[in-house]
Amino acid sequence: MVQSINMINDLTPINEIWKIKVRIILLWEVPNYINPNVVESIELVLVDEKGSRIQASIRKTIMQRFSNMVKERWCCIIAKFGLISNIGKHRATNHSYKLNFFFKTIVRECEDVQLPLHGLILQHLPKFLRMRLMTQS
Repeated sequence: MVQSINMINDLTPINEIWKIKVRIILLWEVPNYINPNVVESIELVLVDEKGSRIQASIRKTIMQRFSNMVKERWCCIIAKFGLISNIGKHRATNHSYKLNFFFKTIVRECEDVQLPLHGLILQHLPKFLRMRLMTQS
């Protein structure tokens, strides 16, 4: 049975059988709070063909398994991952959930020119200014 590709905006933790085709538009390492020379996790921002974005996290315990499979600008198909609430002050995306890699997560590089090269979301200037004023008060 071939599993269909899901869109990022359809992802919820209710279902555990997701498969997405995305481009990695941003990748960074998060250092350990106590020892900045130790990498605690690899964080990614993923974008699908509709321009929807989600943050993904690869914990230290499984980083070695995925370090050669994730590179900025790469297109890939990702399956068998988990979703958790995307909470906190410093969120890389507005998506309600954050994608977590597991040891069983599958990452397969693919070619797809339809996937955006960046994740910029342009907003109408008055809306941006209202949002900025609301956060300053």
